[in-house]
Amino acid sequence: MKTDISAWGSNPPEWVVALAAEVDSSNRAAVARRMGISRTSVSLVLANKYPSPSTHGIERKVTAMFSGVSCPVMGEITAEQCQTERKKPFVASNTTRIRLYRACSSCPHNPASGDGHGCK
Repeated sequence: MKTDISAWGSNPPEWVVALAAEVDSSNRAAVARRMGISRTSVSLVLANKYPSPSTHGIERKVTAMFSGVSCPVMGEITAEQCQTERKKPFVASNTTRIRLYRACSSCPHNPASGDGHGCK
């Protein structure tokens, strides 16, 4: 069943669409656990009824975990996959790890790349 985000209007923010897609692929409780927030928070955000004056914190988490990243080595991957690959150790005998090491060291999604941006 497709998650209802109609409360956000005809053009919901991209991060809400990404959150709904992630919920569709598993469930609200699993997504909430992965994000480190409550299932109730996920439900309230999707229904556009989150009581906080700002959803910026949740938006940052959703974007960091579920939004797409165009990786020059792996193609389109989630930001969560990007972070996971970036944290893996360098292995000189693995050509993919070598290519990722080189690409990740100057990637704008890498917080250590020096540009102040990135998926944390």
